[in-house]
Amino acid sequence: MLRFYRVWIGVLHALIGIQFFLAGYGALGTGSPDESFSLHIMNGRLIAAVALLGILFAALSRAGGKLVGLAAGVLGLVVLQSLIALVSVAGTTPGQIIFGFHAINALMIMGVAEASARLAKRLIAERKERAESAEALPAAA
Repeated sequence: MLRFYRVWIGVLHALIGIQFFLAGYGALGTGSPDESFSLHIMNGRLIAAVALLGILFAALSRAGGKLVGLAAGVLGLVVLQSLIALVSVAGTTPGQIIFGFHAINALMIMGVAEASARLAKRLIAERKERAESAEALPAAA
């Protein structure tokens, strides 16, 4: 299940990359902001669903609380991303400043997702090493 989690986080990384593209696409869109950013918003909802399921898969992998915590951190930051977009008032200086944190938070989402993927990779390697050493012990006796 830990390998599946690692693949799942890879899917999340791909969606995050697509999200950056869609943000640029929406920023240069010719229609209303609602139309221009509709794909960005839909992909954001998909990212939230993938992040939510990531918590479940991290727990099912029985890899420990740190991995589950990182998976939950990703979801928490995704929820914060929506709140930032919700509370920023377009056309106002405070709104623009608040919305500036939307991009910074997106980088934080990527960072926490990457930390989660690296931890999963390390845990897979440790499990493999333990399994190999356990197989070698009876052969030596």
